[in-house]
Amino acid sequence: MGMKILIIATGGTISHEPNEKGILESNEKSHGGGDFVRILNFKKTKLGIDSIESKTILNKDSGNMVMDDWKTIVGEIVANYDDYDAFIVTHGTETMGYATSAVSFALGNLGKPVCFTGSQSAFGVVGSDTVINLDNSLRVLSARRDLVGVFLVFGTQVVSGTRVKKDSEFSYDAFKSSRRFRPLGVVGSSLEFNEEEVSRHLGYLKPYAKTRKDLDVKCDFSNNLVVLSEFPGLQAEMIINIAKSGVKGFILRSYGSGVPNITKKGLGIADLRHAFEYLKDKKIPLVITSQASSGVACMSIYEPSLLALELGAIPAHDMNIESTVAKLSWLLGQCKNQKEIKDAFAKSLRGEIYK
Repeated sequence: MGMKILIIATGGTISHEPNEKGILESNEKSHGGGDFVRILNFKKTKLGIDSIESKTILNKDSGNMVMDDWKTIVGEIVANYDDYDAFIVTHGTETMGYATSAVSFALGNLGKPVCFTGSQSAFGVVGSDTVINLDNSLRVLSARRDLVGVFLVFGTQVVSGTRVKKDSEFSYDAFKSSRRFRPLGVVGSSLEFNEEEVSRHLGYLKPYAKTRKDLDVKCDFSNNLVVLSEFPGLQAEMIINIAKSGVKGFILRSYGSGVPNITKKGLGIADLRHAFEYLKDKKIPLVITSQASSGVACMSIYEPSLLALELGAIPAHDMNIESTVAKLSWLLGQCKNQKEIKDAFAKSLRGEIYK
């Protein structure tokens, strides 16, 4: 049985072309979507694909994407859910991991594949990786029709949506699966899949939605949050002043395993205890993640971490920063109180925590 695929174009480098001066500009005629169909159509028969169609919904550099754009992407998938077997979302690389995570959280029981891809080099540039990434997306969709949910196909990697991490501005293998997770699969002259990881990825989506009316859609996101990196000298008063501006959630990228500078007495201008107490009193969620690229915010070893937990800090475990931001933004849009958010962060809802 053949597949019917919709390409949803949102902009990014993959939809750009160089002008006469060599400066990359968006393709104003089609923004990529129509061109992509023309590229792929002659290959569809060999892969058992009946049709490939496209729709351009955004034309933005991914660095300009905002949380309302995630909602637009989700809305387009939902609106076309009954009419297509699979979706390819073309997106810029800079914020790809945020978008894949956000869509993963917003659509809880996807029964169809939503494959994100993009390119490091624009379509009109010699040596561009645009065509190979689109080709490989089709190969994966055709070969593993049981692989539903949100995932990325880029370079040689197939990565679950909540684990997407950009690793290079240069390499055509720009993405990896973050922290303890392995990729879902590897693309080369043939396709190889990590069945344990595929099974883990699929397990979070059951029971799969067969039709639009069965979809679990929750796509409210809040942009009223702040991400801070702790550094030697960060002052509690800085955090408190930001909180007074009306921020509803904080993410602190702390040291090592999530060890903030905090003591029992709150001594010194760089001691963050007073900030933690203020956020707890105001019922503002504070999520702690690790600055270490392979770090895990377990927060169960060192005294400062245990003190932080007593003051209501929420560990992000081994979530990458992209999924941490998307999850907190999503939960702020869904949850009624701080406890609901804390409880949700303790669970792996879409495979974002290695459990």
